[in-house]
Amino acid sequence: MDRAGFSGVVRLQHGPSRLLAATLIAGHMVGAAGLLLLKWDAAWLRLVLLALGLSLILGLRREAWRCAMGSVTQLVVHGGGRVLLVRRDGRRIEGVLVSGSFVAPFLIILRWRPPAGGRIRHVTVAADGTDAQGHRLLRVLLRHPL
Repeated sequence: MDRAGFSGVVRLQHGPSRLLAATLIAGHMVGAAGLLLLKWDAAWLRLVLLALGLSLILGLRREAWRCAMGSVTQLVVHGGGRVLLVRRDGRRIEGVLVSGSFVAPFLIILRWRPPAGGRIRHVTVAADGTDAQGHRLLRVLLRHPL
């Protein structure tokens, strides 16, 4: 698609991602292996491993499987830097892009913040969780803003 045919708006439907699930599981397993190498008291180690397990479950539900109510199911990115996120519970959240988003062929980590300010937030978009054309357009838009 040439630049003249591009409207400057990318709309993505977010679905479950096996790639993101595998990445989350691998990262948490490496973290658990590292914790087991530490010489901590058994009670503390169990507590930290429990927290790590809960973190994995919450991450899978929200980011990889997209079944939590706070999961982003739709994403609209405008060339001017505006972002609209639609969550599973129907809530629509507007924001502005912040520099420093991670863009790779298989994964995008979009950095944004609410227009009134506040902390920077992230949305993870895996290539297997959305359509290929939309993922490609979002990568191009983030690398070469209008």
